[in-house]
Formats: sequence, structure tokens, C-alpha cells
Amino acid sequence: LQVEDWPHARHVGYLSTQLFEATFLLHNLDTQALRQLERAALLHNTGMLIESRRHHKHSFRLIKDTHLPDFTDEERYEIACIARYHRRALPDSSHEEFAALSRNARKRVSALAALLRIADALDFNHDGRVLRLVVEPELSNQRVWTLLLWVRPLADLDEELEHAYAKADLFEKIFRHKLRFVIQD
Repeated sequence: LQVEDWPHARHVGYLSTQLFEATFLLHNLDTQALRQLERAALLHNTGMLIESRRHHKHSFRLIKDTHLPDFTDEERYEIACIARYHRRALPDSSHEEFAALSRNARKRVSALAALLRIADALDFNHDGRVLRLVVEPELSNQRVWTLLLWVRPLADLDEELEHAYAKADLFEKIFRHKLRFVIQD
């Protein structure tokens, strides 16, 4: 049994917020959507308490069945779905939990899950190597969205970038932009 890694969860929440701001022109979501993303980021790994291999599915069930103050039942269900899609399969209408959402909720969950997947990957080693990130408008266009990353001194980002590019699949599908990372000195 693995316990929740709260420093990782908080850092993923921090990076998710920065990603939300850095991609605002792509998603145009409101502050309530940001609150949902922050909560999903904080709770994305709760399923680890049950099982590591399918923890994303267990996270969905745990969040769905737990009262979250300040969120409606519908918002809580969306938060559960965002956490569900932080790894492995992409949101798909053939998935019962995703199909249950309204069209607008499916769009919102997909966009927020895309951001959570990348934030989680950018903390792959669970040690806060990525200090902050912003969009670089000069290097972004209709096809590519470029994010600048500030990294802890002497930190190696090879695994984080490998996983972030792998988990950019949903981002690229939803926002129709290739994702590119540039490390700042």
C-alpha cells in the first residue's frame, strides 16, 4: 500500500495552475474550471491508496464518492473524471464515466485533463525540478505552443520531458497545437 505523496500533489497543482494560465488563449475556461483543475491535481493520485497499477481509475471512484466542500455534485464528478484521465487512456465516449457527462462538460474535462497530464509528467520524479513555466508567444503560432521552463539548478529534466511529450497526446488532440518545451537558463 502506497501513501499519498502530498508534496508531489501540491507541485502538480502549482504547475497545473501555471499551465492553465499559459494556455488560456487555447481553452478560454473560467476560474471555476481552474478550481476544478486545482482540486483534480491535488487528488489525482488518491487511488494509490488502493492500487498503483490502476490508481487513476481508483482515484475516479474515490473522488466521485467523496463529498468535496465548495463543489456541486456535477463539479465533483468532473473533478473525478479529470483525475481519471491524468494517465493512460484518453477521454473517450465509449468510457461509461465520460459518456455520462454533458457535451460541454466533456470538452472541459478533456481540456483540463490535458493540462493535468502534462503537469504530472513535469514532476515525474516527484521532486519539484520544474520551478515555473510560462507561454512564449514569440515561439508559438497556429501549429506550435511553446512553454518556457525554469528548472532547479543542476536538475536533469530528461525523464520529465520524455513523459511530458508522451502525455502531450491529449493536449495536441484537444488544442490542435504541437507542444514544445524550452528550458530557460
